[in-house]
Amino acid sequence: MKLSKRVFEWAVFSALRWVALLARYFSWRLGVRIGGRIGVVLYYLLRGMRQQSIENLRISYGRDQSARELSHIVKRNFRNLGKSLIEVLNLKNLKPRQIDSLVSIEGEEYLKEALKRGNAVVLMTGHVGNWELMVCALAARGYPLNVMAAPFYSLRIDEWIIKLRLRFKIKTISRGSSISSKTLLGVLHRKGILGLLIDLDAYANGSDLFNRKAYTPVGAARLALQSGAVAMVFAIVRLPCDRHRITIHKPITFIRTADYEKDVKIHANIITGMIETYVKQYPDQLLQIHRRWKTTIRDANQ
Repeated sequence: MKLSKRVFEWAVFSALRWVALLARYFSWRLGVRIGGRIGVVLYYLLRGMRQQSIENLRISYGRDQSARELSHIVKRNFRNLGKSLIEVLNLKNLKPRQIDSLVSIEGEEYLKEALKRGNAVVLMTGHVGNWELMVCALAARGYPLNVMAAPFYSLRIDEWIIKLRLRFKIKTISRGSSISSKTLLGVLHRKGILGLLIDLDAYANGSDLFNRKAYTPVGAARLALQSGAVAMVFAIVRLPCDRHRITIHKPITFIRTADYEKDVKIHANIITGMIETYVKQYPDQLLQIHRRWKTTIRDANQ
């Protein structure tokens, strides 16, 4: 690893530790407000990420939004990311009843019914809202969650996030590891709950987003078809009062034909389409800084 990269990672991790230390002395509400202001400062400082976010929105909405409107959406997006950062840093200081007071859940009956029937469950979502708070809120209600997550660019940050999830008894499966596929199937075989983020570029042939090839993962649809697990889309959104609402949708009905790969593609597009509705409704709550359309058709075929 280059020295400059190591210095950058050390600086980011150190900054997070200092912010986490200071956040302990603020009330939850005050900390969230301060996080929003931090996000706005980063909007002006991180020019590359700001431009990438604007480009993602331009691809998504075409000419439906002016450049000024796109900039306003991205500014709100950075503000929400700053709020989510403080919330995640403070999660370890909250008790389950405190989390319950911050988060409401709609559609929880679908999850309860699936588990009551002895089914494995695959929960799928995108990087909308505070997804770390979402899984912690469900775990705080007693649901034994396993999540698959891509490792952070920084090992220190990755270990810190994994420890945070473990505090809520959430097990993390590292995407791309040599045992990840076997571990995923083990969770489903034990009739457990598996949480997946499925909206980022996966460098492989995938489903569409905003009617454009996005190379988002199709593994969730493949897993559900192979295992017979109950598959549901769930999502969290930030409300105007800085409380949160989790929505768990009805289980997806899978239709199987003789063409398995076609079935995977069709159902992956259905799942992505459900997540896309949240992206359209809450563009300022989606993780916009990621190069969502990074992989091209040429790249995927190589």
